[in-house]
Amino acid sequence: MDYYDNAQETERAAVVLLDTGIYRQSVYMACLAIELYLKSKLYLVKYREGLEVSHDIVNLYRALITRFQPKVDMGSMVLRCRKYFHESRYPYSSDVSIYDEGFAKEFIAFVALIKDYVDNECIATMDDLKSKYLRDE
Repeated sequence: MDYYDNAQETERAAVVLLDTGIYRQSVYMACLAIELYLKSKLYLVKYREGLEVSHDIVNLYRALITRFQPKVDMGSMVLRCRKYFHESRYPYSSDVSIYDEGFAKEFIAFVALIKDYVDNECIATMDDLKSKYLRDE
């Protein structure tokens, strides 16, 4: 399973969690799906070693936008994902009231925006594809 397929499965899990009222974990899975969608196009850009195995969503996004400038600036939402990826997984306080349906829906909507960016703006050239698939020949 590659990053993109994993991202799609993780996105579906986020939606199921949202639909069943498990909002905090839905936010976590949405942030993870975003990370995986970004990683799926990392091979198209130069990036620092180890980035592909990190949870560094901010630098994943920065690496991609060096080559593929998005139509919509998503930087502030990427920062929110970094914050809530950790806080939703390991809540620092017993007050988790922020994780309601509306909050989870924001993150699900952001997954769709990132997926659209990856699908329609991070387009591989023929040279990119040769580099990815023919490097061992």
